[in-house]
Amino acid sequence: MNRIVFATTNPGKFAMVKDIFTHYGIELLSLQSFNINLDVEEAGETLEENAKIKAEAYAKLLPPDCIVIADDTGVEIDALGGEPGIKVKRWKGYKTTDEEIIQYCLERMKDVPVGERGAQFRTVLAVVAHYSQVTYFDGILRGEILLEPLPARREGMPFWPIFFIPQLNMTLGQFHDQPIEFQVAHPTHRELAILKVLPFIKLVT
Repeated sequence: MNRIVFATTNPGKFAMVKDIFTHYGIELLSLQSFNINLDVEEAGETLEENAKIKAEAYAKLLPPDCIVIADDTGVEIDALGGEPGIKVKRWKGYKTTDEEIIQYCLERMKDVPVGERGAQFRTVLAVVAHYSQVTYFDGILRGEILLEPLPARREGMPFWPIFFIPQLNMTLGQFHDQPIEFQVAHPTHRELAILKVLPFIKLVT
């Protein structure tokens, strides 16, 4: 029986993804289930490269019956030529706090009018099954950057209070406060990527 492992050391991210997989009847295991606490350096230049680096690194540490899924997510702002991309945490050239990222984004966009503040989240999942070649799946969520942030914060998610989803009339942070049934019914970037990966997992298990 194959085991599905979502390769992240971020417990908050694992909890979010686990809820989605559980909704579809798939048990998801964490790295901590195998006593793995290694942080893999994301040295790639693209989301695909970073996801691959993590998937392959953790696959080498896990038993051969494990199917390993790793992800990387970036934010691309139209008016800023696609910045920050994969370098959200180091957008200013060094590691910054969530609040610094929020304020830096709003300062960079202070002269961008409403209607021209489009942006997108993009998630790439890299899957390694039985030490085979990496397979990729992605998902994109379009939205807009607000003029001012909402007060609620979630550590490690600096864009959640400023990324607005027009079709849902809520920020990404507000979306993640909704029940899992609502989230599954209105998939965002990560959920869209997961929906693509589910048939592949069933094929290789």
